[in-house]
Amino acid sequence: MTILAFSTTREITHVVRNRAVDPTRFIGSSFCPIREVYAAQIEFDVIEAGNGMTAAHNLGSDPALVKLTGMKTKKIGTGYFKETKRLDEQELMYARMAGTYNQRAGRLLVTEKALQLDDRLETRIEWLRWQPLVSGQVQINENGIKYAVPYDLPSDNKPVITNADQKWSKVDADIVGDITRYMQKFRGTGAKAKKAYFNLTVAGYIAANEGIKGLLKGTSYASFLSAVNISSALKLLFPDIDFVIYDEGYVDKDNDFNPFIPDNMFIMIAEGQATELLMDFGSTISLHNGGLDQPQPGKFSIVENKAEQEKNPYIDITVGIYGLPRLYHPNWVISAKVN
Repeated sequence: MTILAFSTTREITHVVRNRAVDPTRFIGSSFCPIREVYAAQIEFDVIEAGNGMTAAHNLGSDPALVKLTGMKTKKIGTGYFKETKRLDEQELMYARMAGTYNQRAGRLLVTEKALQLDDRLETRIEWLRWQPLVSGQVQINENGIKYAVPYDLPSDNKPVITNADQKWSKVDADIVGDITRYMQKFRGTGAKAKKAYFNLTVAGYIAANEGIKGLLKGTSYASFLSAVNISSALKLLFPDIDFVIYDEGYVDKDNDFNPFIPDNMFIMIAEGQATELLMDFGSTISLHNGGLDQPQPGKFSIVENKAEQEKNPYIDITVGIYGLPRLYHPNWVISAKVN
């Protein structure tokens, strides 16, 4: 007779969950919230900055006719993002609650896999939010699907440091001068520089910069400056800008980590009037929400239970969203390659 070896208490109660991504740490929704679009395709207006000023006038004459800036309509279609996890008969039969020896957890397994799919979806949405800022486009080439959506960032808003001696990885680079020049690019746009984003690699370059160290002499940062505190230190030099170190990303199928902001990028965004939105994520309608008669936007999830009716039982869990980012003010973005 086979003797069943029971797991030790330590083995069945100590459960470690390794998370490649943690969507609670994603910050893209702060500048790109999800907005519902009750349409199958995305069409939005790109708003041009106002310019000029009122002309002088002679009493008794007709006022001067002027041409005002307006907006242009941009059609970008939509993106479809969804995937399915199939739990087969074996997985369902031997589903065990984590931290236990043999406590049944079939329904909990379905919930767990749905949450994992939702983590993957939140990661995709976050990646989509950053793409217009990092590369000026959303480019998809995977799973047999290939397309590119340009967001029309002005070429002057995509500076590239080509001089090897001035790249930010060099301690003598003029980083303060570069940041000042990036701020000046917002002149005439109706907005001012508000936030700057970069990852830990670029944060390390900034902290090692000799020019910045010199400017911070006599401050509390003089004795210790690193990638950890460089964002608050920069606030002393540029008090109107919030510097944000953002090092989140995703792990791909090859187990390589890909940061949302690449190691060579410095992103700056501007802010206009309080009612003006830089961008959002337009979520388009899906038949999975509301059905044929009233399809709705937003995330969706479907559980197809074939655990009892099929000769080979299974449960399919599908999670997804349809939509793409909408960038209303492309001239409020600086996407700089600094290394």
